[in-house]
Amino acid sequence: MKKLLSLFAALSITVMTCAPPVSAADEKKEIVFADVGWDSIELNNAIAGLIAEEIFGYTWSEVPGSTPITHEALINSEIDVNMEEWTNNITTYQEDLNAGKFTELGINFDDNYQGLYIPAYVAEKYPDLKNVKDLAKYPELFADPEDPDKGVIYGGIPGWEATEIMQKKINAYGLDEYYNYVVPGSTPALDSVITSAWDKKEPFVAYYWEPTWLMGKYDLVLLEDSPYDAATYKDGIGACPAVTVTIAVSNDFAQSNPEFCDFLSKYHTGSQLISEGLAYMQDNKADHSEAARWLLTQHPELAEEWLTPDQEKTLAASLGAGKGSEKTDWFSGFPLVHKPNTDAIDGAVRSFAVSAAPVLEKIQSLLGGMVNGFKWLLEHIPWFLFLILVFLAGWRVRRKLQSGILYAVILCLVGVVGFWDEMILTLSIVLASVVLALLFGLPVGILISNSPRANRIVRPILDTMQTMPVFVYLIPALLLFGLGNASAVIATVIYAIVPVIRLTSLGIRQVDTEVVEAARSFGSTRWQTLFKVQIPQAIPTIMTGVNQTLMMAMAMVVTCSMIGARGLGMEVLNAVNRTEIGRGLVAGGCVVILAVVLDRLTQGWFGREKKDTETRSEE
Repeated sequence: MKKLLSLFAALSITVMTCAPPVSAADEKKEIVFADVGWDSIELNNAIAGLIAEEIFGYTWSEVPGSTPITHEALINSEIDVNMEEWTNNITTYQEDLNAGKFTELGINFDDNYQGLYIPAYVAEKYPDLKNVKDLAKYPELFADPEDPDKGVIYGGIPGWEATEIMQKKINAYGLDEYYNYVVPGSTPALDSVITSAWDKKEPFVAYYWEPTWLMGKYDLVLLEDSPYDAATYKDGIGACPAVTVTIAVSNDFAQSNPEFCDFLSKYHTGSQLISEGLAYMQDNKADHSEAARWLLTQHPELAEEWLTPDQEKTLAASLGAGKGSEKTDWFSGFPLVHKPNTDAIDGAVRSFAVSAAPVLEKIQSLLGGMVNGFKWLLEHIPWFLFLILVFLAGWRVRRKLQSGILYAVILCLVGVVGFWDEMILTLSIVLASVVLALLFGLPVGILISNSPRANRIVRPILDTMQTMPVFVYLIPALLLFGLGNASAVIATVIYAIVPVIRLTSLGIRQVDTEVVEAARSFGSTRWQTLFKVQIPQAIPTIMTGVNQTLMMAMAMVVTCSMIGARGLGMEVLNAVNRTEIGRGLVAGGCVVILAVVLDRLTQGWFGREKKDTETRSEE
C-alpha cells in the first residue's frame, strides 16, 4: 500500500512539474461563449471563434446552459460573449441592460419569426386551417395521446417569455377549452416531437422559431394571427414580433478586449444566412466549424463588413489554407480517431418508431391510462382524508403517534405552498413506474437467483443500466413514445428497476441452504420451496430493493420533466430555467417532502415485515 501511495505521489508531482505554467495573460486569451443548445448560436459561435483565432489570437470555448442561466452567467462574467441574446425571451433583459449589468454590442439578426406552426401536409389537407383561432374547429385532429377528449398544443421552452405568451394566447382565444398546452422540458424534446410526428405524417401544432435546422429541413406553415400590437401581444392577443437577437458581452470582457468588441459590434447576420449554413451542415454532415469556414468562403462580403482590409486578407489566407493544413499533435491529442456512424442508429430507431407505430401507440395509451388511473384515484381522495390516511399509516408502521403527526404536517405544507395538484400528478407517475418496475423486476430477480447462466447474462446488462448516464434513457423513450407521461414512465422504469432485481436475487440466494434442504427433504417441489420457503425468508432484502426502486423513481422526477412530464419536476425545471431561486427551493422542498414520507412509510412497513419474518424463523 505504501509503495502504491509513493508511486501515486511521484506521478502527481511529475505531472504538475511537466505541465506548462499558465500566466494571467494566457488566461485572458480564451473567450468563453454561451451555448444555449441550438444550432444557430453554435454556428455563430464557430464563426466568431474562427475569426477570434485567426485574426485576434484567441482560443475559445463554450459553456452550455439555458437562456436565463447563460444570461445570468454573462452578468456575473462567468461567460464572456453571448452571440444570441433573444431579448423577448428574457424577462429581465431590458432591466439588466438599463442597470448596466452587461454590455450590448449590436443586433445579430432581427428578421426571424415565431409562433404556432403546423406541417405543410396538414395545411394542404385542411385549407381552411389558416389562423390560430381556426384551431378551435380541429381539436380531434391534434388529439392529445394522454387526454383523447382534447387536442394538444406544444409550447415553448420553460423559462422563455414566449412560452407564457403562447399560454396566454390559448386562453385569450378560448382554445384552452379544446386543447391541453404541453410545455416540453428542452429544445431537443420539442424537436423530437416535431420530427417524430413528421416521420409518421401525423398532425401536430407547436410553437417554433427561426432560424433553425428544423425550419430549413421541414416545410412548416406559420398560422396567421391578428396584426402585431405592442400593447397586447404579451397578453397573447395578436402575432408575435420578430425577436431582436443581440450580441452581448460581460462588462469585464468589454473593458479588457476593445478590439474584439469592435469586431462584434459590426457583426450582423440574418435568418436566411444562418439557415443556409445550417442546411449545409444537415446535407453534408458537417460540424459547426466546417460550416463556419464554408459560409465565410461562400460570402466574402461578410469579412468586408466586419473586418479591416488587412484582417480580411489574413482571414482569406486562413480560409484558403483550409482546416487540413493543421498539424496533428500526437503527444496531447489522440491521433487515431474514427467516429461511428450514429446517423445509421438514428435512422434505424426512427424507422422502427414509424413501422411499429400502432403497437407503440397502444403501449403509450396503456401507460398514460395507468398514470391517469392513479391520478383519478388520488384526486378523488379529499385532501383532509389523504392527510388522515398518511397520519394513520405513519402511526401504524412507525408505532409512534409523533411520526404520524409529523408526516401529515409536512405533507400538508405541500398544499399550503400551492403545489398539491402537482404533487398528486408526480405521485401518480411514480406509483405507475414503481408498479411496472416491480411487475418486471421481481420475476427477473427470481429467475437469476436460481440460474447461474441467466445471472451471467443479466448481470452485465444491470451494470450497464446502473452506470449509464440517466439522460440517455430519455432519448429512446422520447423517440418511441413521444412527449409526456408515457415516456417519463418508461425512462423511470428502466432507471429504477435495477435495485429490485439485484436485491431479490441476493435475498433468495442468501437463504440458509439448510432450510432449503430441509424443505426438499420433506418432499417440497422446486416451486413450493421457492414460494413457501425462499421468498418468505428473503422478504426483508426484497423489500429493501422495493424501497430503493421507489427512491430512484423519485430521483427521476426532475429529469423526466425535460421530456414533458408534468408535476413538481416541471416546477423545479421552470425555476432553474428562470433562475428563480425561491421558487426552485420551494418546489424542490416539496419533492424532498414527498420522498421522505414515502421512504419512511415503506421503511417502517418493511421493518415490521422483517421483525415478523424473524419471529416466524425463531418459532
